[in-house]
Amino acid sequence: MTQTKSRTEGRTEFATEADFVDSFVGKLSKGRTSFGKVQITKEWDHTSGLVDVLARHRKKTLVAFEAKLDNWKRAFHQAYRSTAYANKSYVIVPTHVAVRALRDRDEFELRGVGLCSFDGKSVQVLIEASEQDALLVWLRAQAHEFFDTLDDEPPVEPGRGRGGALQPARL
Repeated sequence: MTQTKSRTEGRTEFATEADFVDSFVGKLSKGRTSFGKVQITKEWDHTSGLVDVLARHRKKTLVAFEAKLDNWKRAFHQAYRSTAYANKSYVIVPTHVAVRALRDRDEFELRGVGLCSFDGKSVQVLIEASEQDALLVWLRAQAHEFFDTLDDEPPVEPGRGRGGALQPARL
């Protein structure tokens, strides 16, 4: 992964949302976040939409992440949509954006959506997501089936997909 982030006014700036997601996936894939060791896919495409990052713990918990560099409200709506199938869903934004999003903590808590900040080095869970029952049971099953197929395939580096939107990384 090329370094495309720069320091501005004491904070890390990412050139693009894709760079932000790649950096986050790199950190997540090392298992050194509060989410532990997980299987990961980027831009998981399903009939109800597209999620930036979908992760699965070994205990079969699905965690969706919607990433934005600035528009946290859009990410919030997308993350809320993911609560229909994911066990937990988070908005992940740069630290300076998370400060603004925290002003609407009540809305996050009401909808069960979590909030994380990422500065390029560490992921901080600022609001814990609520455990969700699947409204779209078939979609949760489809996500698990996708991750189950990864067990039989060699790992693919984040950002190097197999000719499509799915870009898995296996740990």
